[in-house]
Amino acid sequence: MSLSEFEIIQKYFDSAELTLNREEVLVGIGDDGALLNLGVEDHLVISTDVLVESIHYPANANPKKIASRALIVNLSDLAAMGAKPLCFTLGLVLADASEPWLQQFSHGLAEVAKRFNIALVGGDLSKGPTTIAIQVHGTTQSGNALCRYGAQAGDSIFVTGCLGDGAIALASMGLPSHLGDSFQLEKDQPAANCAAYFDAAYFQPEPRIEFALQCASFITSAIDISDGLVGDLGHICAKSNVGATLKAANIPTSDSASCCVSSDNLLRAALYGGDDYELCVTVSPGNQKAFLAAAKESGTRVSYIGEITENPELVCISESNEEIVLQSNAYSHFKD
Repeated sequence: MSLSEFEIIQKYFDSAELTLNREEVLVGIGDDGALLNLGVEDHLVISTDVLVESIHYPANANPKKIASRALIVNLSDLAAMGAKPLCFTLGLVLADASEPWLQQFSHGLAEVAKRFNIALVGGDLSKGPTTIAIQVHGTTQSGNALCRYGAQAGDSIFVTGCLGDGAIALASMGLPSHLGDSFQLEKDQPAANCAAYFDAAYFQPEPRIEFALQCASFITSAIDISDGLVGDLGHICAKSNVGATLKAANIPTSDSASCCVSSDNLLRAALYGGDDYELCVTVSPGNQKAFLAAAKESGTRVSYIGEITENPELVCISESNEEIVLQSNAYSHFKD
């Protein structure tokens, strides 16, 4: 006999591994809402992401990996705001309440929740096309939150990690890409070691929580790269009323990516691909030395990729010092 909605919640989600024992959570799963106790000097940061089967991950993907990605992409938003993870809610729509699927999904969620000390405090469950909606809550001290506005002309632009892996991972899984039919792997499938790398890059990207917490005081603006560097940096420029000049040669990409796509497609993936969940941040000249030291202390690779300008245009310069014409090619769910 299949489990009821409340039996599923009790068996797979109302567990110590997910609810944790956070003193800020006065009331969690089991009531009409969660009750939180925040310090008087704290601000609450809230972000939501939705994952839809066959759009954000293959229908046959491992449930543990799906859960990991679902929570991690939300944690990346908290990192972009300089927030410390507190708790999250889960909205889960399932076509079939398979217990093996639920068990693996719950375990994947619990592993990430434990690692980042973020407690599951509630949510909802329904039947329909498989969809996962997670809302995360984090805290930051009053006045310390990172935002998309704040960049000023002369600020340096840095990114964490490598860019382009997310788009290449999607292509390797056979999922459609907004980069078009010309964006293809050099081979039908990447080598085994590269396939494992892209699988981890897509399902288990590293949310830059520790980096953001250590470096926040040196950063003037920040955004997580979910829709592509050009599109997301464009949001910073629009909010800050500035422009930017990028240096193509400085944009960091992985060795695995270089093995799988042409140099042109590698740059396209890095500029427009998205799904990288790295951070793009701006830093004033006077804070660069301290910023780089803090980034190193957090164990995070950062790369200087350009500069904020007064001219409200986004420009990219090639290795041969020629301007690369940038396209409005950031990912959008409703773009034709």
